[in-house]
Amino acid sequence: MNLYFLSEDSLKTLKETFEENIDNYSSSNNQWVYECFGNISPFIEFKKEVPEFKLKMSCDKPEETDVDNSIILYKNLMDLNDMQASDERLWAGLAHGIFYEYMQYRWSNQKKVSKTNIYARYFFAHSKRRSLITNSISRLWWLGKYTYDDSFEDPFILMDYFKTDFITKSLYLFSSNFSSNEKIRKALLITINNFEKNGVKINRNVFKESIRYLNILGGTYLLDYFSKQELIKKIEDYLKLLLNKVI
Repeated sequence: MNLYFLSEDSLKTLKETFEENIDNYSSSNNQWVYECFGNISPFIEFKKEVPEFKLKMSCDKPEETDVDNSIILYKNLMDLNDMQASDERLWAGLAHGIFYEYMQYRWSNQKKVSKTNIYARYFFAHSKRRSLITNSISRLWWLGKYTYDDSFEDPFILMDYFKTDFITKSLYLFSSNFSSNEKIRKALLITINNFEKNGVKINRNVFKESIRYLNILGGTYLLDYFSKQELIKKIEDYLKLLLNKVI
């Protein structure tokens, strides 16, 4: 299977003509994208062949496929390096190209959407870091990367927590000061997963507070000096206190 990204000039053109093309973003196919360029393809083949795969588009509630699609996308594009996976040309290209049908499916249940939201789903609308989690295709890949852990029998087990409130929880995680630090991030996700496995539900507000706790803790200590197990213990203790207050 071949991937296609947008050339720099094509990306610039689509962004500059976004306002005049806004109605086209509800079209059932992406023929209009080619028409913008005189029926000449704006896409460039990505010189890396990947396994044949399709994203899941079978649920009445499209948001219920987010976790599955995150796993599918990351599993098949796992060989992307961070530089490639941070390139707007790739994710905007996939959103306007081979995953255009998915984009229509994913947002089909939303009647009225602001131009700002549409722009953020297809392009990079914010800082690069925030855009990685607001672009609809990029978000799937990065959540896959941030939760993948091959030390578990199921390397995607930490994704289970995101089966509800996928977008909100992923935004919270990416907004943290430590999300790019694998040890700290995994310590948090493992702790959350352990609580949930034991029947203790961690809602998104508690999740947000645990992230806030680690951000504050990181301002007091060098968290890298702690082992993963020490971090897990600190997070466990904090969550127990927090949940007692919530109860």
